[in-house]
Amino acid sequence: MVKIKIVLQNNKDFETEVETYDAVELHKAIKAWDDTLVPIGNLVINKHHIECIYEIK
Repeated sequence: MVKIKIVLQNNKDFETEVETYDAVELHKAIKAWDDTLVPIGNLVINKHHIECIYEIK
């Protein structure tokens, strides 16, 4: 599992774990998701409010 941090436009941030982290593939998957709410790890986030996502090492 890989720990990632999701930062929203209102500067709130959340940590979650995902099986793998590939920034390009995650961006494509979020963009292609039909609904506004996207599941990422154990979170459900409005994809229009995401500022950035990065891996925590």
